[in-house]
Amino acid sequence: MKNLKKSTLILLLIVLLGCSKDDSSSSERSFSELSGTWEVTSFSYNGTTTNNDIETNESWSTSYYAEAWMLDFRVTFEENPNSYSFNGNYNIDYYFTNVDGQEYYYYANLDKDDNGIYVRNSNTNLTFNENGDYKHITIHELNETTLKYTSHETSSETTSENVLETRTRTETYIFERSN
Repeated sequence: MKNLKKSTLILLLIVLLGCSKDDSSSSERSFSELSGTWEVTSFSYNGTTTNNDIETNESWSTSYYAEAWMLDFRVTFEENPNSYSFNGNYNIDYYFTNVDGQEYYYYANLDKDDNGIYVRNSNTNLTFNENGDYKHITIHELNETTLKYTSHETSSETTSENVLETRTRTETYIFERSN
């Protein structure tokens, strides 16, 4: 009877450990899930520019937000080598708020043609490299049909008028797999 209880306990422990291992591996993302062509279903971005006059220490900021529509562009991810290409076009509504808080609206029809290589840093992070310009990507969702990621960029430069301009921009993309 003791052997039967011991065997049952060992068998139950093996089953539980086996299920636990299966659950963690199913949540892992792999390159094969990323490979393929993805149609853009949503694209937006927002950002700010903060200016600081180095001589007077005066500061001011502007902000912007944009939402794309009539999306006709896609991204393709390939392996060996890890490359990506964005191409197509879209319309965008662009809202700019100046230093006085006044909002302006702009519309544009834009083409997208970006190509480069990518590095998979972890299950949720990529780095795009387009001719030495790097963009860090955070994957929020990746499954058989959907890819959602954001990128966040910050850059600074000092103008010829001794004004330090610091720009931030966050982009959000949602894709559906097309193949």
